[in-house]
Amino acid sequence: MDRATALSLATRTFRMGALGGTAAVRMAAIAATSPGGARGVRLAAELARLLERLGGAFVKAGQILGTRVDLVGETVATALGRLHDSVEPMTPAEALRTIRAGLGPIPPEFVRAVGGPSVAGGSIACVYRAQVGGRAVAVKVRRPGAGAAIAADLAVLRFAAGVAARIPALRRVPLTEIVDQVGDCLMAQLDFGAEAENLRRLHDDLADLPDVVVPRPVPELSGDGVIAMEFIEGLDRGAIEAVPARVREEQVTSLVQAVYRMLFVEGFVHVDLHQGNTYFMPDGTVVILDAGLVFRMSREARERFTGFFAGMIQGDGEACADILLSTVRRREPETDVAAFRSEVSELVVRNVGMVARDFDLPAFCLDLFDLQRKHRLYAEPEFIFPMLSLLTLQGLVKRHHPMMDFQLEAAPFVMHGLLVTSGATG
Repeated sequence: MDRATALSLATRTFRMGALGGTAAVRMAAIAATSPGGARGVRLAAELARLLERLGGAFVKAGQILGTRVDLVGETVATALGRLHDSVEPMTPAEALRTIRAGLGPIPPEFVRAVGGPSVAGGSIACVYRAQVGGRAVAVKVRRPGAGAAIAADLAVLRFAAGVAARIPALRRVPLTEIVDQVGDCLMAQLDFGAEAENLRRLHDDLADLPDVVVPRPVPELSGDGVIAMEFIEGLDRGAIEAVPARVREEQVTSLVQAVYRMLFVEGFVHVDLHQGNTYFMPDGTVVILDAGLVFRMSREARERFTGFFAGMIQGDGEACADILLSTVRRREPETDVAAFRSEVSELVVRNVGMVARDFDLPAFCLDLFDLQRKHRLYAEPEFIFPMLSLLTLQGLVKRHHPMMDFQLEAAPFVMHGLLVTSGATG
């Protein structure tokens, strides 16, 4: 570890400790003085405030947790929901400085836009509405210092992963590699040129799905730290609660199908499908925003993940076990492969055919991880990204379409993905 990294790690760790300590004192006071009805709401708000002040990767973690009402409860999910698009904005001067660095001369329409309130604010950027040449444009501007905060958080996580890897039970788990892959994905969010290209690809890949809308980027108004795109009017996170149940279920199905299309056919993983990036419109369409936190699976990883999901749909646990075994990089001589195959098969069969309400994806993933650890095996770390995508998506499905067969809905896209792979290798 070089001196600069060590200093960054120490500074960030000190800030975490200071803010965490202050929050702990505030939470203790709230717990001691608040009446029962208000206590939970105030504690949840304090948690959201802490994550917002910590910034960086902590806001992203809060956004993901905010999608899982089933895990954290309604009160905490509601408080964390603010982190999806209502994080405190940067100042106009900071926004203009970023725009000037990315575009050079600043369009006067952008000056007027950042001088007013932002329409959304997340962990990496703020979004403003500008009127350019008679059309409405959404201008996404990167926060100054966002990269430094995330880099410092990752340094802390790498240090923690290195310590955890010394624990005997975790020595064969690729913790550092997982942190590095997730870290690369988070740092890639800072590359707005890549994000604009990802957004264009997302738009093109889903263009033939009539009920899914992705805004098209405007390249001539984009640059380093600035992305301009079509502005979509009427976005409202609460709109999904107002539409009839039948329409809501159709919209959730459209979103799930779009995600499966990306995962199994394109190998393109959107890891950030929280409520600030997915909107349900009164006309029955679904809007997908933002393409910053995405991951492109290698052909081999997509083929294996698609095959694993096919095995789950068919209840073929042994095929799932074989796919996991094919990704193992090191196997101890005493590893009981037959026992591993049998236990994975039993886990898959136990979960096959469940509707969203009954299928517990987090528990399934933890059981799968535990079996790999138990038998001193671990599978492809790239699997963590599609699993994270599905984990975020499942929270929405459980809440608004609990009787969906989450696995069976994937079947046509899994089949398509297998055919694509077969054609590519045949």
